[in-house]
Amino acid sequence: MREARERGYLRRGFCPAGYAPFIKTIVGVAGQNVAVGADVWIVGHAVQGSNVSSVDGENRALERFSGRIIPAGHVFVHSTFIGSFDSRYFGPIPASGILGLAKEVWTYAP
Repeated sequence: MREARERGYLRRGFCPAGYAPFIKTIVGVAGQNVAVGADVWIVGHAVQGSNVSSVDGENRALERFSGRIIPAGHVFVHSTFIGSFDSRYFGPIPASGILGLAKEVWTYAP
């Protein structure tokens, strides 16, 4: 997460470290095997929209998570947005860091 802060991926917010929370979908839970290559596979099934980028929007190299079994008390989070910074790059996160359930209120698509 240090690199995410240095690169400006995180906005300021009310989380303990002073940053805004992520809004992601949980796609993997403790005990499931995650493989990350050109895209993400969990328990042998491809995660839709999980293409892994080798560079960010400013053409800086991105390290991807190598994959493994998700440890107890952790989850694997994902967003289908191609520029999303999620578990594809930093791996599982502690489930204790989940603040709540985000619900869509309104969507505008011209």
